[in-house]
Amino acid sequence: QRCFVCGEMGATITCQEKGCDRSFHLPCASEGECVTQFFGLYRSFCWQHHPKQAVQATPEQNSTCIICLGFVEDKKSYRTVVCPACQHAWFHQSCIHKQAIHAGVCFRCLHCQNKDQFVMEMLTMGIRISKR
Repeated sequence: QRCFVCGEMGATITCQEKGCDRSFHLPCASEGECVTQFFGLYRSFCWQHHPKQAVQATPEQNSTCIICLGFVEDKKSYRTVVCPACQHAWFHQSCIHKQAIHAGVCFRCLHCQNKDQFVMEMLTMGIRISKR
């Protein structure tokens, strides 16, 4: 299969949306805004079909990531996620991914300390959590 992100052959991951035949390499996933869910059926989705957060919150002007303190986009997107519990903690996708790897089983919202709802949402959005 040809990777729809880099154009090279050997793509082994295919979007799980019915009727979509986009394939990609795992290293190309982030650049192509693809999501791989590292739980349950380990499903993967292309940029067009990846899950979106159902939370209706939008960041206020000049909102920052509570991990790196850099500005976040003015809307939810592949690169900007919000805690579904408190709806006040905004994160860059790359920042929360690093936090999840380091925190492991202690992973939770850094603002409201919610664990259950937060972890399930992050897993759905493709954030891999270390089990150590």
